[in-house]
Amino acid sequence: MPKSEFAQAVDKIQTALKPLLTQAGFRVRGRAFNRQTMDGLTQVISMQMGASDPPGATYIPGLRENLHGMFAVNMGVYVPEVARYSGSPSKAWIQEYDCCVRARLGELIGEGKEIWWHARAGDDVISDVRHCIEDTAFPFLDRFATRDRILQEWAGRAENMGASRPPRIVSAIILATRGEHDRSRELLAEQVRQATTNPGHKKYVAALAARLGLGDLSA
Repeated sequence: MPKSEFAQAVDKIQTALKPLLTQAGFRVRGRAFNRQTMDGLTQVISMQMGASDPPGATYIPGLRENLHGMFAVNMGVYVPEVARYSGSPSKAWIQEYDCCVRARLGELIGEGKEIWWHARAGDDVISDVRHCIEDTAFPFLDRFATRDRILQEWAGRAENMGASRPPRIVSAIILATRGEHDRSRELLAEQVRQATTNPGHKKYVAALAARLGLGDLSA
């Protein structure tokens, strides 16, 4: 099936951005770029095309936008042990949705408003995305380049960051798998206390604690 004009445009944009990303150590497969860190994590930058809604769809500015013919740039950081204890199989190639740390570039530069780009392979679009990757995406990934940095970034954080996994759960898995069981248990116990309206989440956290060898969180 031939690609749409929008998919072809994103192909051209991705090709124009590839030298910047390969110079920074990324490899590409499909729409995803992967880079390994010294700490054994995988950083991801990927291109996402806006969905085509069915005819008659209703759009509400700020709530439901028409993203057909648009594209976004997503970032993620994959931590193998977090994926393993979350029930995900080991993978040789990582997609952004496999990551426990996730962010959309347009959210970071949009000052609270999500930004998507028009799928048009013009110099203006390519230049803007390139600068945003250099000025925002690379520094964001650097903040989460190691397990210690993830723990520092999310120390004391309770709410989720975008589509990322819950900070306490990610931190607890990292801590438990390197033997810091007391700190891990404290974080999961706090996660259970905060999940006052979600009994299913409480059960999930308790089961995770058992798999991590932390015992009963209520004891």
